[in-house]
Amino acid sequence: MMTFAEILREVYPVSDEAAFRLARHATMQSYARKERMVNQGKPCSYVFFIASGLCRCVYEGEDKEDTRRFASPGDVLTSVTSYHTGEPAIFSIEAITPVECYAIPYTVIRAFVTEDSEIHAWVFKLLLEQLYVLERRYVIIGTGSAISRYAAFMRGRPREMIRQIPLKFIAQYLDMSQETLSRVRNAYARGKLD
Repeated sequence: MMTFAEILREVYPVSDEAAFRLARHATMQSYARKERMVNQGKPCSYVFFIASGLCRCVYEGEDKEDTRRFASPGDVLTSVTSYHTGEPAIFSIEAITPVECYAIPYTVIRAFVTEDSEIHAWVFKLLLEQLYVLERRYVIIGTGSAISRYAAFMRGRPREMIRQIPLKFIAQYLDMSQETLSRVRNAYARGKLD
């Protein structure tokens, strides 16, 4: 399990002192498999620092569920919409496996942003990272064939992590049916990448 300071430094380097100042406000939370850390349509008021386990960001539309992101130890998650505007979250965050995470209320993060230049720089880097993930996903999912999307997905994550993610969620993430995913996985395993 990762420590709070290790997770902070995955995003952006901070001093031991800054990590300690922020860690004093973190509480450890546990989530069971399929439990929601954030619920779509409800305000979120915490930033989550994933210490162990896997989770996904999921949007639930009228007729389907859409997995938008996967997160593993070292990742930091929240609803940017809730943080920025105070409006309800536009997606849920759900545990795929049991998850242990540190949680810090937005009120604490906002106070540090205005008073502590080191934490301000860290939050800025975190928000840039969120944009980077969104752009990368758009390029991976919005372009290319099913096999190229799957190959990019496989290159971007450790195999151990991928084995823990249900195929249904991978298919949602890659914007393909489970049947197509099955065919693509077989072709990928045989080395047929076109």
